[in-house]
Amino acid sequence: MFKKDIISSIPGSTNTDKCFTKKISAFTLAEVLITLGVIGIVAALTLPMLIQNYQKHVAVNRLKVVYNIMSNVIRRAEADFGDITSWDLVTNARAEYDDEGSQANAKTQIGSIVKKYFVPYISGAEFTEDKTLTDLGYKGGIDYSDGMRFAAPDKIKTILRLSNGAIILFQPSTGTDPNTGKRIVLGIIMAIDIDGPNGYNIFGKDVFAALIPYAHNTRLMFMQNYVLTGNDLIRIDDDTRSTVLRNCTDNGYHCGRLIQMDGWQIKDDYPW
Repeated sequence: MFKKDIISSIPGSTNTDKCFTKKISAFTLAEVLITLGVIGIVAALTLPMLIQNYQKHVAVNRLKVVYNIMSNVIRRAEADFGDITSWDLVTNARAEYDDEGSQANAKTQIGSIVKKYFVPYISGAEFTEDKTLTDLGYKGGIDYSDGMRFAAPDKIKTILRLSNGAIILFQPSTGTDPNTGKRIVLGIIMAIDIDGPNGYNIFGKDVFAALIPYAHNTRLMFMQNYVLTGNDLIRIDDDTRSTVLRNCTDNGYHCGRLIQMDGWQIKDDYPW
């Protein structure tokens, strides 16, 4: 009896009373097609978001690298040459900027400053004062996010190309003299294109504005509304997040400051 029970419990036993049957389940073709369709819809909805998040992550990391490089350059240059207000080439600070001659002179001096005080501290950098964006491989210019043009492709610029492919355009930062009402030179603007000729070439996407004021204890700052006081110190006028966000949304010019203010990240309300 014991032996019979053992045999009858084995699958394939000839004992028809106790043999086991095995039922195999499978998806129909319709079910497979429906499942694939659902997967396709989900992928179509989520893939663009994943790509955008990756692009934001790359943009922030590249921007932070360039910002740290240039911040370190300024510190090293001031350690060797003294405060920026004492550099021998900064004679155009607070000088008028209204006529063509003074504008050309300011741009020439900024090129000289970059060449003398910045380039020696950046390994592998390429500096030029006689090339256009087209010469560097740009198919178009660099634009603000509202469609206005910042730099035309055929205009000669003071340009520094870093070894990581980032390109920095330098030009005077100007403001209004409260006493005369005329424009004056206050420092240097840096337009940081984190991926050079590739990408959007639009402020807030892959181009970000920073500046170096001609002031005591200066520092590299992302673009924001500032003034120089009578004793050559920097005063920031718009350092609340709501104001910086609004300025970033307007034309992308202040977006670097917003990213830095948010802890080097692009938040959900960023105008990407």
